[in-house]
Parts: sequence; C-alpha cells; structure tokens
Amino acid sequence: MLLIGTSGIVYPAAGLPQLALSRGATVVEINPQETDLSDRADLVWRSTAATALPALLQALAPF
Repeated sequence: MLLIGTSGIVYPAAGLPQLALSRGATVVEINPQETDLSDRADLVWRSTAATALPALLQALAPF
C-alpha cells in the first residue's frame, strides 16, 4: 500500500494502513514529515510526492 502525502489522521481512511498490515501487505509512506503512520510503515521515504513519484515511476519503468 502506498501512503502518499497524507496526514494519516482522518478516519476511516487512516485505519486502512493498519488493516493492510494485518493482512500481510507492505506499507510504504512517502511524506516530507513524520506522521502517526510512520512507525508502522515498512518503508518511509521522506520526500514530497512531486519529487518522489517521478523517481519511483522511472525506477519502475523497466517493469
């Protein structure tokens, strides 16, 4: 699951990452600031969406 630019505090959407984790999903957070979800994410990338998403897409382009 990708968490991109969210505060992670507005429910019910804020509960989705925990649900995903409980079902074995990998959770990746892309956000310039720490959030309530950061400590539960499998990978945290401190960046803005505007910077991170083009880099992520370019890295995935061969796939």
